[in-house]
Amino acid sequence: MTLIVIGANPEVARAAETLPGDVVHVQLPGAPAREGSSPGLTVDFRRDSDFLEFVDSTLRPLAPTAVVSLTELGLEPAAVAAERLGCIGVSPAVVRATRDKLEMRRILERRAPHLNPAFAAGDDAEAVARLFAGHPLVVAKPVDGAGSMAIELVERPEQLAPEHRTGGTLLEQFAGGREFSVETFSEGGRHTVVGIAEKGTTDGFVEVSHLMPAPSLDAAGRRLVERAVAELLDAVGLTDGPSHTEVKLDGERVVVIETHNRPGGDGIAELVRLTTGINWRRAALGWPLGEGLRREEAAAAAAAKVFFTAAPGLVERVAEQPELGRGRVVDWEVSVSVGDLVQPLRSSADRLGVATLAADGAAECAAAVAELTAVQVVVTRPVD
Repeated sequence: MTLIVIGANPEVARAAETLPGDVVHVQLPGAPAREGSSPGLTVDFRRDSDFLEFVDSTLRPLAPTAVVSLTELGLEPAAVAAERLGCIGVSPAVVRATRDKLEMRRILERRAPHLNPAFAAGDDAEAVARLFAGHPLVVAKPVDGAGSMAIELVERPEQLAPEHRTGGTLLEQFAGGREFSVETFSEGGRHTVVGIAEKGTTDGFVEVSHLMPAPSLDAAGRRLVERAVAELLDAVGLTDGPSHTEVKLDGERVVVIETHNRPGGDGIAELVRLTTGINWRRAALGWPLGEGLRREEAAAAAAAKVFFTAAPGLVERVAEQPELGRGRVVDWEVSVSVGDLVQPLRSSADRLGVATLAADGAAECAAAVAELTAVQVVVTRPVD
């Protein structure tokens, strides 16, 4: 068996090394060197003509079993290559339905409208006017966005910037409630929830914490979320492989925010491993090889990721790793030093580091997150 993996980051590459058969990596030119012994090929898979020629001339002679990717830019190229080669992969139409947020909304409008908020394309002036007339808060986001970039909360249509009045922007009713990330593994149309994390976000929608299992989600709420995610995946046609879906739960109503045919980022795969014993990246890569969900002993009952932020300015002090009264620190990484310039927090890329926490239960983990969040890990001073 030969598995083609497109655009692997170091964590994905390490997981691929544990799979049976032969693994061949396809990377962008200039990508960082990988660890491990699997062979690597280079092509700019973002350029359709170059990539299709590469698929025919270089990948076809390898007779691959499947082509997969777990990185955002590699998802569509992997699907296109698998279809072109006649091997196992996710359909390009399904991948496009998960990557294009407006297309996903239109599919749900036809097949599962109860999972949608009210929405409009940015270039549909009449629909935009109706949206603002009926809802006090509207979220504007790129149809193909990722990493919490370029998301804005808008109260009036005159606040919309010109770049939001195009088909590249999705406008939707702001959904209230608590937000959750749902990791799901699908086999033959049967969807298994691997883990659910509860999100903490800033007012600007940047994610600053993930807790697994979700401390505020009771058994009834979990059933609502699991059913909604299964309906969503059926609607977009995803039958096999991993998915990461973000939803909001308000009372008994679940609203889908977005979905992807890959594991969640932000270290969520590590939370799955710690709390379930499942190597989520390995399972997400190995599904075409029949690997399934292999469980080992879980290291913790609950775990969390906490991201560090600070006000814009020059870094004046960086705190040492603290001892927590509840839970324990598994990993600690600060990406800035004294004298560095901190930019305004506009997206995930502007965060300043991350800690991984583990605890003996969801409530203990939530307490540990609150304790660490109260610590000013990075202290800045304003500059002109």
